[in-house]
Amino acid sequence: MKLYFKTATLTAIIIFLFIVSFAVGFTITLERGKVKSEKDIKGRNVTQIAYINKDIEGRIADNTLFVVRKYFKGCGHVIEEKKLVPKEYVGMSKQDFKNMFAGWEIDAFSSKYVVISRVFDGFCPNHFIISIKDERVAIFYSQPVDGDTLKLITPISIENLPEQEVNDLKKGIVVNSFEDAIKIIEDFGS
Repeated sequence: MKLYFKTATLTAIIIFLFIVSFAVGFTITLERGKVKSEKDIKGRNVTQIAYINKDIEGRIADNTLFVVRKYFKGCGHVIEEKKLVPKEYVGMSKQDFKNMFAGWEIDAFSSKYVVISRVFDGFCPNHFIISIKDERVAIFYSQPVDGDTLKLITPISIENLPEQEVNDLKKGIVVNSFEDAIKIIEDFGS
């Protein structure tokens, strides 16, 4: 019985010492990583500083997924773009990011992914609008491309079209593709 008691006591002491030494070692490792002065920051990039400060959960990392969602009221479509966050955003906090993207909603923000969204009036870039330019039938992008909305002016004059078709063109006929726009214009020409 005495042997059992001595063995149990010795085992408990060994386990206790193991736990204490592990805790001390872990604390020393964490303390080494902290930035203690501005000298520690020189020569390090923003990502390294964020990791050192253990604040990476609240900041953008270099492998953060960046998701941009655009909602278009006119057509009801959602366009979503996914990519790795641009390097100039690495290390930013949520507030820094919010200041940079005024007018956008931040749907999610972590070191793993950032999701922003915005609602736009009008139609997504996948649509075209048939209307009038210089008294002729024309096709326009629904969103500017290289700063311009005009895609094509046709040789079809509105003088030769029925009044209802001219009224429809003045309002703008929205189509889902350039091919659909061409088909409709062919009907105007016949």
